[in-house]
Amino acid sequence: MISALYQALANIGYTHPLHPAVTHIPVGLVIGGFIFALTGTILKRPSLAKSARHCFWLALLVLPVAVLFGLMDWQHFYAGAWLMPIIMKMVLAAVLLFLLIVTLIPFREKIPLVFYCLCLFIVIGMGFFGGELVYGTRSTKEAPKDAEIEQGATFFAQNCAMCHYSDRTDARIGPGLKDLFQQDKLPISGKPVTYDSIKSQLKTPFDRMPAFADITEEEHLKTL
Repeated sequence: MISALYQALANIGYTHPLHPAVTHIPVGLVIGGFIFALTGTILKRPSLAKSARHCFWLALLVLPVAVLFGLMDWQHFYAGAWLMPIIMKMVLAAVLLFLLIVTLIPFREKIPLVFYCLCLFIVIGMGFFGGELVYGTRSTKEAPKDAEIEQGATFFAQNCAMCHYSDRTDARIGPGLKDLFQQDKLPISGKPVTYDSIKSQLKTPFDRMPAFADITEEEHLKTL
């Protein structure tokens, strides 16, 4: 069912994970709530404190949806692999949910500013580890100069780097791809390392790798 949803989205041109777009809502609400609470405390404005509480209620309502989409992306794009950034995001999401409940459910008239601070630190941590999933996979080497090579590197970073290293042979979720064309066989499938084999692997993967059925011939050539 999850694969069918992602395939339907891919058919209309949306190939990105679902979680980032949704997770910005509770994160933004927590940040906004903290600003309202801090300003209301400094200026002694109860109306701003009330706005802060409303932001946190909305964050509590949206957070389970963001978590659900995160779990879906984790299964689809990462094949359920227990990467450290993903584990940390799960732990922090659970802590944030707990803090929101503890902060709001007792229906206090005045919520201590420390609760808002703790929630702010949690969402900052979630953003950090989310960034590790995206930017932590990028090579630290100098960016390629050739335009086509650079386009290929960009395509790899956006679609492949979450599962494969390009500069080492160590496995991430899938095998590392350094010096792939110097090997006799593709990792896992054991097929010969040829253009056709790699094209076949992208369009109809041998193992749990998601299919890139809509990849164009030009895009495929640039990734090699």
